[in-house]
Amino acid sequence: MRRVIISSLIICLCFFSINAIAKEESSITTKTENMNKYENIVFLGDSIFDWFPTDKIFSDLPIVNSGIAGNTTEDILNSLENRVYKFNPTKVFLNIGTNDLDCPDSDEINIKVFENIKKIVSEIRKNRENCKIYIISIYPVNNYYAGAKERHIDEIKTVNGYLKEYCANEDIEYIDAFKELANGEEMLDEEYTSDGLHPNHLGYAKLTEILMKYIYE
Repeated sequence: MRRVIISSLIICLCFFSINAIAKEESSITTKTENMNKYENIVFLGDSIFDWFPTDKIFSDLPIVNSGIAGNTTEDILNSLENRVYKFNPTKVFLNIGTNDLDCPDSDEINIKVFENIKKIVSEIRKNRENCKIYIISIYPVNNYYAGAKERHIDEIKTVNGYLKEYCANEDIEYIDAFKELANGEEMLDEEYTSDGLHPNHLGYAKLTEILMKYIYE
């Protein structure tokens, strides 16, 4: 009887895992009408990419919007096949980490986020050695908004500092979106957000301006 229960549990877990993968793939392909059969540009990240209207803005390019709201660095590490490799990217724009930092500030969390991002880059390089990788800094937040109070500017700056140094040593393009989106207090400029965390239409216009030269190079 115990074996039957365990077998049933395994079957259920496999079903839910397959269902989750199918839902994830459906989410990505629904947002991506301009996908190329052989080579694509992948935007990999969380809700900031998920809600980025890439098909409308970059209608002439095969950009795969592989952002999924709520994702952490661990989520990305566990789904690289379905989020990156299957699209055979020539470029990957990686922006991840803010959801990992939605917790009390600590050096351990900062290091963990940084190490996970390095692992993501390493895995992509192993599987797609000719793919160019761009790391976008973790965006600033605006702590005057209730939804952004658990994220700390100093913590974000610390991780971004690690990433910038890492990119310089590894010949990876580091895109400093933090500097471009921050106000004089080093918080996300209110012009670019409606909730202190996500870009609004002006925020996405600014993000497009920031990324444009790298996408078309």
